[in-house]
Amino acid sequence: MNFRYKVLLYIFLFLTAAIISSYWYINKISNIVIVEKDSLFLLKRTDSQKEIIKQLNFKKIKIQYYKWRLASLFNNKNFIPKAGEYFIPKGSSIKDIQQLFQSGNTYTRYFTLIDGWTAIDLRKAMISASGLSGEISLLKEGIYKPDTYNYKWGYSRQNLLTRMKLVQDELLSKVWKNRPKDFILKNKNEILILASIIQQESSNVNDSQLIASVFINRLKKKMRLQSDVTLAYGMKINGTKITKKMLKLNNPFNTYLIKGLPPTPISYPGKSAINALNGIKKSEYLYFVSNGIGGHRFSSTYELHKKNVKLWKEFKIKDSTIEKK
Repeated sequence: MNFRYKVLLYIFLFLTAAIISSYWYINKISNIVIVEKDSLFLLKRTDSQKEIIKQLNFKKIKIQYYKWRLASLFNNKNFIPKAGEYFIPKGSSIKDIQQLFQSGNTYTRYFTLIDGWTAIDLRKAMISASGLSGEISLLKEGIYKPDTYNYKWGYSRQNLLTRMKLVQDELLSKVWKNRPKDFILKNKNEILILASIIQQESSNVNDSQLIASVFINRLKKKMRLQSDVTLAYGMKINGTKITKKMLKLNNPFNTYLIKGLPPTPISYPGKSAINALNGIKKSEYLYFVSNGIGGHRFSSTYELHKKNVKLWKEFKIKDSTIEKK
């Protein structure tokens, strides 16, 4: 073998070794674990590659820029990170992170509207919810359906409210469509108002149906609803703070004084409360009072109601005595 062929052979072997070594090195740095704990990462549309590395390092995901670039060129020549919020799991490598950013498989967040919340509660929760954006317009009571909703980082608060309203409208429409011929409530808004009262009176499904029957019976007889929860809403106080003097106050939500329903819903009623008005459970009941253990005692006469109230007061005294011991 002459000298020229030897030189070419050595060059070939050298290049082959270099390529194999480079492949081994880049593959090693691409797959070595660099994430020690689960982490959320927000990648902005304007972030450069260097800014991404800077923010990853800030999250204690240590990556050197040249290793990041080598890995991206080796694994994906057209590596273009997509904006969004990502969940980077513990045990991830540079390759894993780059594939995640390339895929656009962003993190899903969840917002829950709790049954019985008021507009004040909802506004506070939406403002404090991470990832939601935009202003909140005037919030109406009752019109949004309590449930859990998914969204991505940057999602509009107004769009979320629109979704909540649509599903509440669907539920109300179903109840309105199935209403009996002698239904005392005039429209879907009145269903919403009464359901919001039922929601605040009880979260017990079986009790909700009986409470619905009480209120329907009272409306049919043109009796006042006499509901503590409506007065408490109107006075902006806790229901336990109601006094006898307050029962005589001229307040549009004082159903001890006004006849019929209050002017607006007093909460966001959940599915159970609204469905309590779907195929209403018929009864002769006109009164109810708490039994002290999460349920209620129902009665069709005021005399029996007074006895039930006495039982409730005795329970409260007994319960208070036990607490002091």
